[in-house]
Amino acid sequence: MSEFVRPGKNFAIAFALAAGATCLAAAEQTGVSDRTVRRKLRKPAFRKLVAELRSQLFSAALGRMAENMTRATDSLVSLLDVNDPAVKLRAARTVLSLALRLRDSVDVSDRISELEAELARKQGVVP
Repeated sequence: MSEFVRPGKNFAIAFALAAGATCLAAAEQTGVSDRTVRRKLRKPAFRKLVAELRSQLFSAALGRMAENMTRATDSLVSLLDVNDPAVKLRAARTVLSLALRLRDSVDVSDRISELEAELARKQGVVP
């Protein structure tokens, strides 16, 4: 294969890798050799592009999950009203477990924010 790969092809290779494709699969999807993909991955700028694309994909997926959290919560809570005691018990345990984990996560996040603000104040940086 040619040493030169069009910029659009670079993006396609990076996107395939960011989406979880192996080097071989990314090569097959984009019509380049596996060796070309591996050579590209040795370049820091290309690895950075892959990381940025992966971050964008992750953010999009996270946004989609956030959109549906209310629906999921409503579905879970509705199971507390079913007649089957086993289903009701599992739903109750799940609601309590998730609520405690969420509280802990928010608590840790708040503590980290407070520590960062305090550190910034001590370093003379306005947070």
